[in-house]
This record gives sequence, C-alpha cells and structure tokens, in this order.
Amino acid sequence: MQNWMAPSEIAGLLLMRRVPKPFPAHDEPSGYRVLGVIIPDLDDVLRMESSELPTRASTLLPLHLRQALLAGVAIVQRAGPEMVHMLRSHMMGENKARFGNAINDIVDCARQSRSSSQLHLM
Repeated sequence: MQNWMAPSEIAGLLLMRRVPKPFPAHDEPSGYRVLGVIIPDLDDVLRMESSELPTRASTLLPLHLRQALLAGVAIVQRAGPEMVHMLRSHMMGENKARFGNAINDIVDCARQSRSSSQLHLM
C-alpha cells in the first residue's frame, strides 16, 4: 500500500488551490492550498509569505515550508487513496474537477503499470 501513488504526484495535488469552508470574507481565496486541510496552520503561514505561492506546476517551496509538504505527502501516502478522495471534498467548482481528473489520471496510470508488471511475472 505504501507505493500506491508517487510522492511527487501527491505533492502536486497538495499544492493545488482549494476554497476553504467556511469561506473567509476578508481573505483572497487563491491563498489556500489542499495541504492546508492536513496542516491547518499552513494557510496562515502561506498568506504571510510575500513571494509567489507554490502551485502544482511550480512546486518549489522555501526551505522552511518543505517540511510541511513532506509531512503532508507522508500522511497521504500512509492513509491511502481514501484520503485523496476526502481531500477532493474540500474543493469547489473548477478546482474540484481538476483535482478529480488528476486523481483519476494518476490512479489509472498506477493501475496500468501494476497490471503490466504482474503480467510480466507470469
């Protein structure tokens, strides 16, 4: 179960934007990431950053934020696919659809590679 998804793919998913529930009236909605669901204080830290926020396309993080991302990846990796589907429920609209498509693509690729490697063993 540990290798059900590549850590780099999980990291990309965790850096996607999300819409927090309840929606804060005073904050910019683009400042929230899926990783903030797992590590709640991260949203506040990211909002205080003056630099560009990380995205799925650009996963470079300042050194002091990399530990949070690694911890989030480890938590999702250990929890399994159920956690990714739970994280999807924290998304809304277009981001939810994009997140769902990314999950489906990753799971399909993993399923295909696993079945082809099992056929090779026969």
